[in-house]
Amino acid sequence: MKRILLVNPAFDEYSTGLPQSLRKSVHAKWSPFQVGIMPLGLATVAALTPDSIQVDIWDEAVQGQISEESVCNKGYELIGVTGFINHAGRMQELGRMFRRCGLLTAVGGPGVSSEPELFRESFDILFIGEAEYTWPQFISDYEQKNFRSEYRQVAKVDMGHSPVPKWDKVAVSSYLLGTVQTTRGCPFDCEFCDVIYIYGRAARHKPVARVLEEVRTLKKLGVERLLFCDDNFIGNRRYAKDLLRELKTLNRSFRVPMSFLTNVTLNIARDEEMLALFADANFGGLFIGIESTNVESLKETNKPQNYSVDMVEAVRKIHSYGIIIQSGMILGFDHDDVTIFDKHFTFLQETGVPVPMINLLKAPTGTKLWTRLYKAGRVFQLDELRRTSNVEALTNVIPARMSMSQLLAGYISLVERLRDWKNFERRVRTLLSQVKRPPNLPFRVELNKLALLVVMLIEMDAEARRTALRLLPYTLRRFPFMVERVMAAVAYQYQEAQRVPHLKRFISNQIRQLESGEMSLEPDGKVFAVPDGFKKLYPAVFPDLYARVHEGLKDKWRTENALVEVTFDFLTRWGPSFRKFEEQHRTFLYELCDRTIASENSMFYTADGGRFKIFGMDQARPEPNYTDVHLRRLADDVLRCVEQDLRSLGSVRN
Repeated sequence: MKRILLVNPAFDEYSTGLPQSLRKSVHAKWSPFQVGIMPLGLATVAALTPDSIQVDIWDEAVQGQISEESVCNKGYELIGVTGFINHAGRMQELGRMFRRCGLLTAVGGPGVSSEPELFRESFDILFIGEAEYTWPQFISDYEQKNFRSEYRQVAKVDMGHSPVPKWDKVAVSSYLLGTVQTTRGCPFDCEFCDVIYIYGRAARHKPVARVLEEVRTLKKLGVERLLFCDDNFIGNRRYAKDLLRELKTLNRSFRVPMSFLTNVTLNIARDEEMLALFADANFGGLFIGIESTNVESLKETNKPQNYSVDMVEAVRKIHSYGIIIQSGMILGFDHDDVTIFDKHFTFLQETGVPVPMINLLKAPTGTKLWTRLYKAGRVFQLDELRRTSNVEALTNVIPARMSMSQLLAGYISLVERLRDWKNFERRVRTLLSQVKRPPNLPFRVELNKLALLVVMLIEMDAEARRTALRLLPYTLRRFPFMVERVMAAVAYQYQEAQRVPHLKRFISNQIRQLESGEMSLEPDGKVFAVPDGFKKLYPAVFPDLYARVHEGLKDKWRTENALVEVTFDFLTRWGPSFRKFEEQHRTFLYELCDRTIASENSMFYTADGGRFKIFGMDQARPEPNYTDVHLRRLADDVLRCVEQDLRSLGSVRN
């Protein structure tokens, strides 16, 4: 039997931003945001792999750093690695290490989907985009000894084809949070966000029955807390409400109900039916990107879901259902000046958001923000974004209304104030004063959780312990169902408070490097960009290109990748000089289509007719049925892929 090892990377020194001794302490088991999230991506890839191949999973966050001794001469034929963009440095190290063992290496995940050019030199095979179709296709090619060096999913997959994750090779008891994904994509268009860049704006979802099956599976495995790791759980509101109703019923069937977390947008405050469903299904927390107290900054980044509501009242409304908001707050928008730090602090204290996440603005490569700032010469390359867990304290954006040193100093000052225990206690008491509606769900005190609480209090320092001991009876008297949620917030606050000295040194070092000239803010100039004129006109010619390529290819599922190749070849010839489509351009595009069709048909078409396993069944891949709307979306997806490929070519500026 062939053997494959799938690896989830972690950071060497600060996988949670805490020293090793603190990472091992018992109190961390109460934190909802420790590195304790089950590796959903790898378990999904394992489920996409036929039973004829043995799949093992190694998560460095739980099992520790993998070494050459762990893989060399262990019978593995292929090593697959995944990760986010800030794992890129570790991912590259792993690729090089596995290659030294003479093993075939593959890499995928969100980091590869956003910047594939970073990984081509370190791995043999790249998976760009979602894996539900490309991984089974690779396995089929691999078994026939005729596989490609890159597998790219251009259009978005049908979430109904994503299998139930295979958890048998995962040490489930080692994790705090189980994971289920119900949707991908988000209907909003925030300028800085890479979700729509990678997963699109159309909210795609799994069948409700499938989601419930995954939840039941995790419950049987002993999972008590579950993260729905969706880009935006309420992207499709009708679907979200249908799912919440079923989750409410399912959770009532368990002797001990599960508690849930997920990501939503602030405008949920307008939908009291939705809030009641979240509360009654036992969602104890929601992550919401509030981002800024500055309305002009929200308009700048195209976030109407925030500035169209009274944000203070919206937070209070959500808190009134006993649901704790963990807010994302960003510093460094173009409309931010040195007053923004006090404004953020005042807002968070006034609304009682207990566990805010404070981030510096970042422009992920390829996003609309990155493109705008790149053209303005205001985005620079910062390698630390690709190899550290301290991403919240880093930016690759040159601020508009303050210096970089002012931004960094203001950031750490705000963090220190928010991690002060007296300020935290005020926020929690404010939060509890807003609670008006307990969830319609049976509540019971679990003795094992009380025991953990005692251990957690022993582990804490004196100030943290005193705060917890004041908040515990205060919460018990008013809202007993909130005790676990408040204590989880205390644990998170403790974890973040322990990180402050480290973050302060980290920020001080950045400021020192700026002042000494060691850190350069020179604009990133290594990108070959798609001309704006071509982007504007491309959707009009795309349907003809699609029809020509689709008709000519034997393997119809290569259509999208072939269109990427055609467009890439065209822009490497005409890109810098392109102004408008002329007859010579159209003729050249048709020639490229025919050339690509001939190459595809001669080299890669196989007799199996493109059959492979999707969702556990041996079947032909479903033929896409594109409407005009779908073709416009596909044109955007093709251009996104082309831009990725062009970035590796050189430094031609748009």
